[in-house]
Amino acid sequence: MIHRKIESTIVQMLKSFRIVAINGPRQSGKTTLQKKIAKIKDMKYYTFDQSKTFNIASENPEDFITYISKDENVAIDEVQMIPEIVPAIKMSVDEKNRKGMFLLTGSSDMFKNSKINESLAGRMVSFNLFPLSYAEINNRDYNVIDKLFSDDFNKFDLDDNISREDLISAVINGGYPEVYELGVKEKKAWFDFYIKARITKDITSLENVHLDTIKHLDKLLKAMASQISSLVNYSNIAKNIEINDKTVAKYIQLLEALYIIKLTPAYSNNRLKRVAKKPKVHFIDTGLASHLLNVDIKGSMLGSNEYLGNLVESFVYSELIKHQSYANTDIEIFHYRDLTNKEVDFVLESSSGDIVALEIKSGSNIKKEYFNGLIALAKIMKNKNFKGILLYGGDDILPYTIDDFKFWIIPLKILI
Repeated sequence: MIHRKIESTIVQMLKSFRIVAINGPRQSGKTTLQKKIAKIKDMKYYTFDQSKTFNIASENPEDFITYISKDENVAIDEVQMIPEIVPAIKMSVDEKNRKGMFLLTGSSDMFKNSKINESLAGRMVSFNLFPLSYAEINNRDYNVIDKLFSDDFNKFDLDDNISREDLISAVINGGYPEVYELGVKEKKAWFDFYIKARITKDITSLENVHLDTIKHLDKLLKAMASQISSLVNYSNIAKNIEINDKTVAKYIQLLEALYIIKLTPAYSNNRLKRVAKKPKVHFIDTGLASHLLNVDIKGSMLGSNEYLGNLVESFVYSELIKHQSYANTDIEIFHYRDLTNKEVDFVLESSSGDIVALEIKSGSNIKKEYFNGLIALAKIMKNKNFKGILLYGGDDILPYTIDDFKFWIIPLKILI
């Protein structure tokens, strides 16, 4: 079993909060982690994926929760399947007021679920469990977010055995625990079923949907994959799948709530007057995006993958949010683009206002123009603690000075 970096944090939080929730996409390893923690904390385990438990809990949520939580702390898997259970959990923790009463998992973001009206504010802390990071797969010790915000951000013990093919394989395979070691045919079958199950089954846990919605969502997924790492253009998407802009926006929210895609907001503050405001779209897992785009490792190595640069950028994003989930440094992630189209792929801003700006290039060659966006942002961030970094497909860590601004180039292999 691969150790999940967030495990110790969740165990610790159960000592301080009455409810701890683990949210994330299906097949990301939530159940495995929940069962492991439940065993450590001596909690009774229930899952709503089991029909008998689901039926009993659905018929009378209050009695079910009262009974199972009377004398012991409990773990409940797939809690979003019975939205009515949440008010019953709230009543139980308010009455008994024990720390660590409930460890919940959900395959959708309960805060974006229109069927759940209770916020559980003040009672619960929530964490995201994404598919495996390559730090977990390859047992790396450092957290890349904490490292980038540290004084030795440019010091990594690089593994010379990691090749370009290894990097591309990581991007194309993604991080779902059951997928990254499968063969090509098995992986295609897995993703085909995963998409069908997610759209036809899990979407109903968020909204009351019609069959036409399912059809449109299938088309929308493919359209979003073709726009990966690009600004979201609602009008173009609406035109391509023949629905209106507002419906597209609603469906995109549903895909976000199901942890399939993520919209990265534009970076702006009082000093950034002239910037593009549209969000960028990224996939939580680039293995899924690669499947939707019908790209493979062999074609990517031969240069026939027109989406490779965008997939690599989205892969960096997916790794960043995985590290973000257990980092000591509290950050938010943005993208930056001004009205002259100078852009920076990722702007990481810490709670103290420090900035790490990342530009992503999949190739190993470095050109001066690659730093145009970093220079534009550096000029604005004069009074900030600012680091500008270009992550690239090469092997060396080097300084790069332009116009009195010192940047660094760092290999993408630090993520795998």
